[in-house]
Amino acid sequence: MSRFGRIINIISALFVIAVAVLMLYLDAIHGLRLVLLVIQMGMTFRGLQAIIYYLSMARHMVGGKNVLFRGMIFLDLGVLAGTLFEHPAVYTLIYISFLHVFTGAVSALRANEARKIGSSWKLKMVYGITNILLAVIVVIYGIAFGRLGIAVWVYSIGLIYSSILRIISAFRRTEIVYIQ
Repeated sequence: MSRFGRIINIISALFVIAVAVLMLYLDAIHGLRLVLLVIQMGMTFRGLQAIIYYLSMARHMVGGKNVLFRGMIFLDLGVLAGTLFEHPAVYTLIYISFLHVFTGAVSALRANEARKIGSSWKLKMVYGITNILLAVIVVIYGIAFGRLGIAVWVYSIGLIYSSILRIISAFRRTEIVYIQ
Protein backbone atom coordinates (compact mmCIF):
# COMPACT_ATOMS: atom_id res chain seq x y z
CA MET A 1 0.00 0.00 0.00
CA SER A 2 1.33 3.42 -0.90
CA ARG A 3 1.83 6.21 1.60
CA PHE A 4 -1.16 8.09 0.16
CA GLY A 5 -3.33 4.98 0.52
CA ARG A 6 -2.27 4.60 4.14
CA ILE A 7 -3.15 8.22 4.88
CA ILE A 8 -6.56 7.86 3.20
CA ASN A 9 -7.24 4.68 5.21
CA ILE A 10 -6.38 6.39 8.48
CA ILE A 11 -8.47 9.49 7.71
CA SER A 12 -11.49 7.45 6.62
CA ALA A 13 -11.20 5.20 9.70
CA LEU A 14 -11.09 8.24 12.00
CA PHE A 15 -14.16 9.66 10.24
CA VAL A 16 -16.03 6.37 10.69
CA ILE A 17 -15.09 6.31 14.39
CA ALA A 18 -16.47 9.85 14.77
CA VAL A 19 -19.75 8.83 13.09
CA ALA A 20 -19.99 5.71 15.30
CA VAL A 21 -19.47 7.77 18.46
CA LEU A 22 -22.16 10.19 17.24
CA MET A 23 -24.51 7.22 16.77
CA LEU A 24 -23.93 6.15 20.37
CA TYR A 25 -25.13 9.53 21.66
CA LEU A 26 -28.31 9.73 19.57
CA ASP A 27 -31.63 8.32 20.64
CA ALA A 28 -32.78 5.00 19.18
CA ILE A 29 -34.86 6.28 16.24
CA HIS A 30 -32.34 8.87 15.07
CA GLY A 31 -29.53 6.39 15.65
CA LEU A 32 -31.26 3.78 13.49
CA ARG A 33 -31.74 6.35 10.73
CA LEU A 34 -28.06 7.24 10.88
CA VAL A 35 -27.18 3.52 10.77
CA LEU A 36 -29.34 3.15 7.67
CA LEU A 37 -27.72 6.18 6.09
CA VAL A 38 -24.22 4.81 6.75
CA ILE A 39 -25.19 1.38 5.39
CA GLN A 40 -26.86 2.92 2.36
CA MET A 41 -23.92 5.15 1.50
CA GLY A 42 -21.30 2.48 2.17
CA MET A 43 -22.97 -0.29 0.21
CA THR A 44 -24.00 1.95 -2.66
CA PHE A 45 -20.49 3.37 -2.95
CA ARG A 46 -18.92 -0.09 -2.76
CA GLY A 47 -21.32 -1.43 -5.39
CA LEU A 48 -20.70 1.46 -7.77
CA GLN A 49 -16.96 1.12 -7.21
CA ALA A 50 -17.07 -2.59 -8.12
CA ILE A 51 -19.21 -1.96 -11.20
CA ILE A 52 -16.86 0.79 -12.41
CA TYR A 53 -13.91 -1.52 -11.77
CA TYR A 54 -15.63 -4.22 -13.80
CA LEU A 55 -16.32 -1.85 -16.69
CA SER A 56 -12.80 -0.47 -16.71
CA MET A 57 -10.67 -3.53 -16.05
CA ALA A 58 -12.21 -6.66 -14.51
CA ARG A 59 -14.22 -7.68 -17.57
CA HIS A 60 -10.93 -8.63 -19.23
CA MET A 61 -9.81 -10.73 -16.26
CA VAL A 62 -10.53 -14.30 -15.22
CA GLY A 63 -13.37 -14.16 -12.72
CA GLY A 64 -14.29 -10.62 -13.69
CA LYS A 65 -18.00 -11.38 -13.72
CA ASN A 66 -17.77 -12.13 -10.01
CA VAL A 67 -16.74 -8.50 -9.50
CA LEU A 68 -19.79 -7.38 -11.49
CA PHE A 69 -22.17 -9.63 -9.53
CA ARG A 70 -20.68 -8.52 -6.21
CA GLY A 71 -21.08 -4.89 -7.26
CA MET A 72 -24.70 -5.44 -8.25
CA ILE A 73 -25.47 -7.14 -4.92
CA PHE A 74 -23.86 -4.34 -2.90
CA LEU A 75 -25.69 -1.72 -4.96
CA ASP A 76 -29.00 -3.51 -4.40
CA LEU A 77 -28.40 -3.79 -0.66
CA GLY A 78 -27.54 -0.09 -0.51
CA VAL A 79 -30.71 0.88 -2.36
CA LEU A 80 -32.74 -1.44 -0.12
CA ALA A 81 -31.28 0.25 2.97
CA GLY A 82 -32.32 3.60 1.51
CA THR A 83 -35.93 2.45 1.16
CA LEU A 84 -36.19 1.48 4.83
CA PHE A 85 -36.25 5.11 6.04
CA GLU A 86 -40.02 5.32 5.71
CA HIS A 87 -40.80 1.96 7.30
CA PRO A 88 -41.02 0.94 10.97
CA ALA A 89 -37.84 0.31 12.93
CA VAL A 90 -38.52 -3.44 13.08
CA TYR A 91 -37.63 -3.74 9.40
CA THR A 92 -34.35 -1.98 10.09
CA LEU A 93 -33.59 -4.43 12.89
CA ILE A 94 -34.37 -7.36 10.62
CA TYR A 95 -32.14 -5.88 7.90
CA ILE A 96 -29.22 -5.33 10.30
CA SER A 97 -29.68 -8.85 11.69
CA PHE A 98 -29.70 -10.27 8.16
CA LEU A 99 -26.44 -8.46 7.36
CA HIS A 100 -24.80 -9.85 10.50
CA VAL A 101 -26.00 -13.40 9.83
CA PHE A 102 -24.85 -13.23 6.21
CA THR A 103 -21.43 -11.85 7.17
CA GLY A 104 -21.07 -14.44 9.92
CA ALA A 105 -22.05 -17.30 7.64
CA VAL A 106 -19.58 -16.21 4.96
CA SER A 107 -16.80 -15.91 7.56
CA ALA A 108 -17.62 -19.33 8.99
CA LEU A 109 -17.61 -20.89 5.52
CA ARG A 110 -14.27 -19.24 4.74
CA ALA A 111 -12.88 -20.52 8.03
CA ASN A 112 -14.06 -24.02 7.19
CA GLU A 113 -12.31 -23.84 3.80
CA ALA A 114 -9.15 -22.52 5.46
CA ARG A 115 -9.28 -25.37 7.97
CA LYS A 116 -9.53 -27.91 5.15
CA ILE A 117 -6.41 -26.60 3.43
CA GLY A 118 -4.48 -26.26 6.69
CA SER A 119 -4.41 -22.47 6.91
CA SER A 120 -5.25 -20.31 9.93
CA TRP A 121 -8.96 -20.52 10.53
CA LYS A 122 -9.74 -20.00 14.22
CA LEU A 123 -9.93 -16.19 14.14
CA LYS A 124 -12.21 -16.27 11.09
CA MET A 125 -14.49 -18.79 12.77
CA VAL A 126 -14.68 -16.70 15.95
CA TYR A 127 -15.50 -13.64 13.85
CA GLY A 128 -18.27 -15.53 12.05
CA ILE A 129 -19.81 -16.95 15.20
CA THR A 130 -19.61 -13.53 16.88
CA ASN A 131 -21.49 -11.92 14.00
CA ILE A 132 -24.21 -14.55 14.16
CA LEU A 133 -24.51 -14.08 17.93
CA LEU A 134 -24.75 -10.30 17.46
CA ALA A 135 -27.63 -10.87 15.05
CA VAL A 136 -29.39 -13.04 17.62
CA ILE A 137 -28.87 -10.36 20.28
CA VAL A 138 -30.30 -7.69 17.97
CA VAL A 139 -33.35 -9.83 17.21
CA ILE A 140 -33.98 -10.81 20.84
CA TYR A 141 -33.47 -7.41 22.44
CA GLY A 142 -34.65 -5.29 19.54
CA ILE A 143 -37.74 -7.11 18.40
CA ALA A 144 -38.78 -9.22 21.39
CA PHE A 145 -38.08 -6.66 24.13
CA GLY A 146 -38.57 -3.53 22.04
CA ARG A 147 -35.11 -2.08 22.72
CA LEU A 148 -34.28 -0.39 19.44
CA GLY A 149 -31.08 1.15 20.75
CA ILE A 150 -29.33 -2.23 20.93
CA ALA A 151 -29.02 -2.33 17.14
CA VAL A 152 -27.42 1.11 17.17
CA TRP A 153 -24.98 0.03 19.88
CA VAL A 154 -24.08 -3.20 18.08
CA TYR A 155 -23.54 -1.45 14.76
CA SER A 156 -21.56 1.41 16.34
CA ILE A 157 -19.25 -0.92 18.23
CA GLY A 158 -18.75 -2.93 15.03
CA LEU A 159 -17.83 0.24 13.14
CA ILE A 160 -15.35 1.26 15.81
CA TYR A 161 -13.81 -2.22 15.84
CA SER A 162 -13.40 -2.38 12.07
CA SER A 163 -11.98 1.14 11.97
CA ILE A 164 -9.38 0.30 14.59
CA LEU A 165 -8.38 -2.76 12.58
CA ARG A 166 -8.15 -0.57 9.48
CA ILE A 167 -5.82 1.85 11.26
CA ILE A 168 -3.67 -1.03 12.49
CA SER A 169 -3.44 -2.49 8.99
CA ALA A 170 -2.45 0.93 7.63
CA PHE A 171 0.61 0.93 9.91
CA ARG A 172 1.51 -2.68 9.09
CA ARG A 173 4.51 -3.09 6.85
CA THR A 174 3.81 -4.73 3.53
CA GLU A 175 6.15 -7.16 1.97
CA ILE A 176 7.48 -6.43 -1.47
CA VAL A 177 8.28 -9.49 -3.55
CA TYR A 178 10.74 -9.08 -6.37
CA ILE A 179 10.61 -11.59 -9.19
CA GLN A 180 13.99 -12.23 -10.74
